[in-house]
Amino acid sequence: MKNKPLLVAVAVLSLVSLVACSSPKKESSGPSSSESTSTSVVKETIESSSKVEKKTSDGDQSSEETKRIGSADYGYVNIPSNWKKYESVENGDNIEYRDPSGNYAIILNASNREKANVAEGEEFGPDMMAKRFESGMNKTNKVVKISRSSVTVGGNEAIQVNMSLKSGNYTILWTFQKDDKVYNIVCVGDEKTIDQLTTYVKETWSFDGTGAVTD
Repeated sequence: MKNKPLLVAVAVLSLVSLVACSSPKKESSGPSSSESTSTSVVKETIESSSKVEKKTSDGDQSSEETKRIGSADYGYVNIPSNWKKYESVENGDNIEYRDPSGNYAIILNASNREKANVAEGEEFGPDMMAKRFESGMNKTNKVVKISRSSVTVGGNEAIQVNMSLKSGNYTILWTFQKDDKVYNIVCVGDEKTIDQLTTYVKETWSFDGTGAVTD
């Protein structure tokens, strides 16, 4: 199945956001009603006049039409305008959009200490989320290599976890903290798609949903 690595990443992000490593009785296959962010309104807007610039290999700049997706709970980010929202049981309360082929995706989520099931006195932050994601993906036996780096996402210091997969595709997690919440963004795709989404995530993520319309 072509999009199996994508589904694995979705399941692992649900695990990262909703289940503590020390709580084996909980399952990550789907959230309970209390875990669902039913009040979160997913919004998007096609911004024909707002385009994200990318530098091409010859130094020129090209632009592509984008739309803005996300929520007040998870933040907003620009993505290619032809990507479509995807919803399924395994998604939990993730916000997920896929490319026209259905094989590549961007996934948004966020957790506070309670949602992540982290007890008082335990570590809670981006490093914990990164470790959970790394551990969960390693258990799938689909990862060839993992590396970390420190980057800036929408002006926020973030941990970037880079994974190359046996399928030849890549998965990237960005995780960072603002106030009492840790924000998680996952992208799955080939090299070209990952490069494109990395630009969008780093340069356009914010809480600004100005101009967005209800999905």
